[in-house]
Amino acid sequence: MASSFKKAICLGWLLALFSTVIWVAPVQAQGGFAMSGSFYSQKLELPQGTTLRTPDIYVVVFNNADEDINVKMSTNTPPGVTIILAEYEFPLAAHNQKKLDIGVDISMEAVPGDYTIGVTAEPYKTGGTGIQIVGGAGQDADLTITGDYGVVNITTLSPGGTPVPAMIYLYRTYDKDSFEIARTDTGELDLNVSPGDYITRAFIGGRQLAEESFSVAADEHKSINLSVKTVCFEGFEVVPVNQRDTGAVVMANVVCSINNLWDAFADVKVNLIVTSDTQQENVTILNTSRLERSQTEVNYNYVPSDGWQIGVYLFKLELEIGGQIYTTSQAKGLTIDKTGKASLTTVGGAIDTTPTATTTTTAAAATEEVSGSSFIWLIIVGIAVGVLVIVIAVILFIRKRM
Repeated sequence: MASSFKKAICLGWLLALFSTVIWVAPVQAQGGFAMSGSFYSQKLELPQGTTLRTPDIYVVVFNNADEDINVKMSTNTPPGVTIILAEYEFPLAAHNQKKLDIGVDISMEAVPGDYTIGVTAEPYKTGGTGIQIVGGAGQDADLTITGDYGVVNITTLSPGGTPVPAMIYLYRTYDKDSFEIARTDTGELDLNVSPGDYITRAFIGGRQLAEESFSVAADEHKSINLSVKTVCFEGFEVVPVNQRDTGAVVMANVVCSINNLWDAFADVKVNLIVTSDTQQENVTILNTSRLERSQTEVNYNYVPSDGWQIGVYLFKLELEIGGQIYTTSQAKGLTIDKTGKASLTTVGGAIDTTPTATTTTTAAAATEEVSGSSFIWLIIVGIAVGVLVIVIAVILFIRKRM
């Protein structure tokens, strides 16, 4: 009976150790230093002359030791391929971690074929004896470079065919797996891709509104129009109103239609953002407690607070729902000449049309430092599960022997 009990305990401890390993995978560790992230699981297939940047591909470097260290990053790639990191050397405090987004650049000189590319992190300390390397961790990913490629253009449109700014994601699909290869928040994505199968999705305000699967062949130019049935601006125009005798501009008549094809929304505002060489003004031109599923016409006469000045004025609309920016319009421009007359202007060139304070930034920071407690809690949970397995294994073993 005692011998059986000892065997049960040994079996339980083995199961506990195995469960702990499962909980902490795929972290690679040496001493108090470790690396995790999504880079190791990638199966990248990219044509020559392309660059891949997405926040979904990253590594996380952990310092689980009790002292601060420095970290040096290195990469392993074939000729013509570059792994892009925001930082290649940085300090890392005790019990902290740092996330690094990874980009991959494929030059036109890269030789087509199958490769393994890698990222390695080496911790080191400096002291009286110089630099001391104290371990390391790394991850590898599969890369296929193709010599053939196609071009894909993805655009988000309203059901009436009007361009709608939206978040577009593009994924490469392999059987049951899919990997993000590009994204944009402008409503238009133009990219060289290797021949194969893809899926694209469109989001506005965090809601997926469209999805389409497609294939691209070598030398093919594929155009995908995603129809998003949501709230959008249509018929947005800026019309100058001039004095009859001098022709000088008096005001700008801003007109648009808000087409709500999704559902009724509460707490809705339309903000007009006007940017000139001297200032930026934000004006709320519609404020309603409820926007019904229908078309709503908006008409507003704008006059600059400091009067019309010589230069370019850019007009843009923001739809705000519940205090959050839901979508924006395309920009329109007016140019005021030295006589005070206004003319319509094609938006582009040297003027930056991006709103400042109200714009929500979607690009993730290249690196971020967060507490290392999540990794320690992961180990604690694994040990707790292991102890539970011990108890169950002992009870079942004893019952069986009896």
